[in-house]
Amino acid sequence: MLWAAGAVVARKNDRTRLRRLRDARPHYVLAADLAEDAGQLLARASTAASAVLRSAVHKEDLVDRQRNEASLPVQEWEIAAGLREYSRLVQAEPKEAEGEKVVALLDSRRRALALSLAGIERRVIALETYAAQIKEADRQYAELRQIQQLADGSNDVLELLARTARDDLAVAEIEGMTGEAAAVSASFTAALESAKEAAVIALPARKTA
Repeated sequence: MLWAAGAVVARKNDRTRLRRLRDARPHYVLAADLAEDAGQLLARASTAASAVLRSAVHKEDLVDRQRNEASLPVQEWEIAAGLREYSRLVQAEPKEAEGEKVVALLDSRRRALALSLAGIERRVIALETYAAQIKEADRQYAELRQIQQLADGSNDVLELLARTARDDLAVAEIEGMTGEAAAVSASFTAALESAKEAAVIALPARKTA
């Protein structure tokens, strides 16, 4: 991954572009430039900045969109540049200390580097806090839009309730019709049974040979 203060493109065997890339080296940071702890901090800063710029309240200019778009890339770049310098100094340390004086110097140097890293981390935390506030604003904005949508649809809900009342009346009417149909069916059944009995009485029995 690359963090840049400006965009530079280089093609293979293009001396002019390669020279421009070398000249621009102070203006971009590669992931390979960073120590592990520095890389993790820069990833957190990038995540926070991206979250703000992707938010609905930013896109719809409900927060200061212009300031975000001007300030956040600068913040991210300054964090990246500071972490690159921190990493350069860390990586320049000897792997093994030769003598007590060197050990003492390394201890002092490492304390200074730790203080520097802690300062950058405070900046990253502030950026993450801002991103968290933007996320909460996004949540509240989404909730407000849903409330407005529900309020706008309240007339439709009332109309549906009125239709439900009509449905209840229709159900009672249909149930009454069903009862009437059942009574008619029962009377038909009784009449049919009476007709069968009358036929048995009226018709002579068949003689058997």
